[in-house]
Amino acid sequence: MFGDLFQEENGGGTNVDISHKTGSEKPKLGLPAPPRPRLECGLCGIDNQGATCYLNSLLQTLLLTPEFRESLFQLGPEELGQLQDKEDQNSKVRVIPIQLQRLFAKLLLSNQQSASTSELTDSFGWNNREQFQQHDVQELNRILFSAIEDSLVGTTGQDLISHLYHGTVVNQIICQECGRISEREEDFLDLTIALVDNGSLENGLLSSYVEMETMDGNNQYRCEGCAKLVNAKKGAKIRSLPQILTFSLLRFSFDFQKMERYKETGRFSFPMELDMGLFCESVSSMEDTSYELFSVVIHRGSTYGGHYHAYIRDVDNLGKWTHPQDEDNFQLHSVPSDSKVQGLNLSFGLLQLAEDIAEGAPVEALYGMRAAHSDSDIRYAGVNEDKSNIKNDRPKGGASDSGSTTNVHQETQRKKKGKKKQERPVEPVVPGDCWFDFNDARVYPITSKQIERQFGGKESAYMLFYRKKSMHRPQEALGDPLYKVPVDLVQEVVVCNEELVKQREEYESVVNKITIKVLFGQNHQYIGGAVRPIVDTCDHMQLTLDRRKTMGELRVAILEQCCDLVPSVSCLHIAKQVPSGLHLYDQVLDDDSVIIQSTNICDGTLLFVWDGKQLQGTQIQIGHHCEPLLLTVSYGNPSQLSQGFAKNLTLGELSLLLSEQTGIGANRLRLGRISVKDGDSKVIPFKVADESSTLEELKLHDGDELIAQDSHISEFGHVHSSTNENKLWTFEVENRCKDCGSEAVATLVEVDKAVSVEELKAVIISKLYIEEIQDGGRIRVQDNNWGLQTPLHEQQSVESAGLKPGMKLVLEPGAAPLHNEITLSFSCVPSSDVPDKEVCVSKTSTVQQCLELMIEVAAFDNDDWHLRKTNWCREEGDVLDDLDATLEQCQLRDGDHLLLEAGKLPPKGFLKLPVFLAKCSRPDTTKMSSQFSRGEQGTLGVSIPRTTDNSRRVHVDSIIIAKTFTLADLKLQIMTLPSMTDIAIPTLDFLRIRLIENGRLTSVLRGHSQTLQRLKLTNSSQLCLQILQQEEDLRKNQVLLHIQQRVPETRTYTHYRELIWDISKGATPEMLRQVIADLVLLPVETIAIAKYLCDKYEWMPIDSSSFVRKGKKHQKNQKKSPPKINLRNSPYQIKDGDVIGVKDLTFDPLNTDDFSTPADDEGKALLILAAEEKRRRRKENQNRTNASDNSSPSSKRQEVGLTIKVGNFR
Repeated sequence: MFGDLFQEENGGGTNVDISHKTGSEKPKLGLPAPPRPRLECGLCGIDNQGATCYLNSLLQTLLLTPEFRESLFQLGPEELGQLQDKEDQNSKVRVIPIQLQRLFAKLLLSNQQSASTSELTDSFGWNNREQFQQHDVQELNRILFSAIEDSLVGTTGQDLISHLYHGTVVNQIICQECGRISEREEDFLDLTIALVDNGSLENGLLSSYVEMETMDGNNQYRCEGCAKLVNAKKGAKIRSLPQILTFSLLRFSFDFQKMERYKETGRFSFPMELDMGLFCESVSSMEDTSYELFSVVIHRGSTYGGHYHAYIRDVDNLGKWTHPQDEDNFQLHSVPSDSKVQGLNLSFGLLQLAEDIAEGAPVEALYGMRAAHSDSDIRYAGVNEDKSNIKNDRPKGGASDSGSTTNVHQETQRKKKGKKKQERPVEPVVPGDCWFDFNDARVYPITSKQIERQFGGKESAYMLFYRKKSMHRPQEALGDPLYKVPVDLVQEVVVCNEELVKQREEYESVVNKITIKVLFGQNHQYIGGAVRPIVDTCDHMQLTLDRRKTMGELRVAILEQCCDLVPSVSCLHIAKQVPSGLHLYDQVLDDDSVIIQSTNICDGTLLFVWDGKQLQGTQIQIGHHCEPLLLTVSYGNPSQLSQGFAKNLTLGELSLLLSEQTGIGANRLRLGRISVKDGDSKVIPFKVADESSTLEELKLHDGDELIAQDSHISEFGHVHSSTNENKLWTFEVENRCKDCGSEAVATLVEVDKAVSVEELKAVIISKLYIEEIQDGGRIRVQDNNWGLQTPLHEQQSVESAGLKPGMKLVLEPGAAPLHNEITLSFSCVPSSDVPDKEVCVSKTSTVQQCLELMIEVAAFDNDDWHLRKTNWCREEGDVLDDLDATLEQCQLRDGDHLLLEAGKLPPKGFLKLPVFLAKCSRPDTTKMSSQFSRGEQGTLGVSIPRTTDNSRRVHVDSIIIAKTFTLADLKLQIMTLPSMTDIAIPTLDFLRIRLIENGRLTSVLRGHSQTLQRLKLTNSSQLCLQILQQEEDLRKNQVLLHIQQRVPETRTYTHYRELIWDISKGATPEMLRQVIADLVLLPVETIAIAKYLCDKYEWMPIDSSSFVRKGKKHQKNQKKSPPKINLRNSPYQIKDGDVIGVKDLTFDPLNTDDFSTPADDEGKALLILAAEEKRRRRKENQNRTNASDNSSPSSKRQEVGLTIKVGNFR
């Protein structure tokens, strides 16, 4: 009927509505996260398989139609068959009604937030194509009922649909001359109501089924009785009414003038109670024609796509209704985390029911089980973490016998909610008259007044379900989810709930289990500026424990394991491995009642046990301020030492220490830093003024090299190795082919630079007197800054391999890579406990082959993984989504690092996008009005720094969506995620979506009608949500800037303020300065502004003088026009997310402040170290990259009709 209703005109695709699947969380430590327990309302939602929201809305309506549900439950295995016999050709198994029964039982009794419909859709004969294809719910209603009727042929339930939903309409033509009536009777499942020219359901019924059309003029009717053309009356009459009356509202129409589809969004009201006797052909006095509304299926969106959900009245009072004002609208439902698995208090009454069944209790007695509630309490028959027992004998306060820890935050919130409920007058609620919103996995209470909001608009009623008022429910059915549920289905759910309890307990045990290493001061010494283990002693003990235990229990566990190594008065300190050795940091709290989880102890922590004073008689410094730096000091030829020095040590103090170790007099010792540039080494001497500066202030880092010389013997200058001019190059080689039991002594090897790496390896093996190495051995470079490099290819020469004289090499076991092979390292995400690994693969291998090899090396037992590239500093890059491409085509090179990420890639043509939410901060209400008057947009997101900071964002979920969907569709799907349940977003314009690039918020996605492909979103894109305080619809000529004001006489800035700059009238520096001056309330002539270049850690002043006019030379008599300046162009290229610094020139009249910060200085130092490597990779990428044209329009997706396959039971 509406086969192409949701297909876009300019793209091939349909609207895919992806919701979070609560039953399949991301794996945690190799163990799948269990499904969440039910929400407080006690009603169960349904998982969205991709675009099945229309199916979910209809299924929830059928579930809460007691007459349909109970009639279905009355059909037993003797009529429907057994699922285990469905493959038997001689047996007729009616799979669809069986799966409907099982789904309904789970929705009624299972203790999880949502249930899956995958088994039901499998019985429909659907595959992934149907699950990702959204259809019309009115069409589904007819097709599903037809499938159920065909499935129940020959059973006692074959009249189920006709008895409840079939009515009769008669189409009549009445001759105006002889009065002859010609009529044709038709059955109906639903009545279609036109919305055009009808403002209400009553008016629609009058115009469609009461008023008659006159056939006259050119439209006369040929009467068989009169045998001529006559005037006549034509119309449709309702002859008989069903028990459940369904209305399909015709909201989608086609404009033949504009030749486009459109949605009727005008107001169309419908009553809560309806007397159909006014609209029927004839009504007897005994017939009940009074109906009451019990379900409203709602469509949100446009003709090109949208989302379905349903408002349903809880006729049997199965849920727990609370006023929506009591809900915390800004609290995210968190997934089970490392710290606590929510909802483990599962004393579900079905467990007791299972025991009664085993003891042979009568079925009638089991059906009689129901919740007993006081008059002040709403009836409740669901299961969740707080009220999980069908009987009312559960303990109060949410305590659990299993000993699970209580989430303090949740308990506090629950008490606050309870307090609010007592303070606010509670509206009287009639049992069976409570309404709930069923939105895929989410179910939450609503008021009947909210139904009126669905009379019109983009989100409006699409189908209406009424039931006869005379269909009274028996008293024993109210509040009892077990009512007439077959015993075998109850037992099946009992088993599932028991398994859920085990899964949650097991998951909680796993996520709270940590392994720490305990080190003992008795077996360590302070040497070389750091803590090191004493040779031939037990340097640590590994201890596995539950982090929910107390510190006292931890101390007892340590004493039980190694009592002899623990001093009588002991202290516990956090230790960390630094390049120079071990260093001690914060002391763990002495309070034995403190929970381990609340301390800094986590998985992999090094815990140091000692007396807190000294090691082997040596006093040591503790804390971050004295963290040691590993420095190499050369003081002779070839004398040098390498050890740790505290970073709070001054240069003068360092000189005194080195004087003692080198034998150079303190008054003659001169220190300098060795700098290497373009292969040339030179010494930069320290100044006299640096004597009082600390090593940290001098910006010394681990691995830096210093030179100490006697000022009476030589002076600093350029340092050239004598071997640079000779053919022989000297290398320092470390042997890692065997466990020496102590530090290996480095060996010096001299070879000709023209020899091959294979020959170099042979020289090393000969000099080290090694007889045999596993797989022949291989050589790596040990770089001071970049660590251990990839194995060298042995076919190339020493010089062509990139080796330099003086490099440190490592000989290790293993096969060397061949000439056509590359070595790739990879790390597993989110399995952080798996260390980095590497593989050696051929350049011509495909991404699929490389992925399979990495999964095998990582020892994973499933293929639910994909690969992602990283840049030189291991930041996330593009996803390798073309599994058939070779590694060479993907521009992968030797030494590249990949991420092995959990989750399979989405189907072709779809995107898998991670969604983050900006953490909230308190809005500045004192300046709100002035900001809005200037066009500034405040948000609930906290201000972000200029550098990468993921701690200010929380991961919400990931969604799968077609590339051809619009931005509006994307926002709608995000709003339906379970984690967004309690966030109130009035309209789409209150939700801003921004891209995350290199850890920073950048572009704002604009244009609700723009497709995601047009917005250039890829599988590598990351989205960040910001909840706005007012509606926002940014245009192309508006730029979102982050303005940071410099604190006078410091090198710091205030938190950023958002500025929406309208550049429709120009984008000159003067205009930007004026807008910023108005924002910071300073005169425009007293401010200076600059754009922050985050990649370079530099500030670029914005001034008209920075622009240089380029172009053709003017002729002599031609008058020069002033240059047109546009900050959107080079060199500034102002865009969304740019940070603009502003300073007050009254505090810097000479404008000498360069806008920089201490963080910028540190960033520039890091860039200097990586400059050469970055330049090389950038050149290679520029040579390999070709521009691709994505402007060609995509072909439309072939229309897929909605079908349900049913076997032949006739």
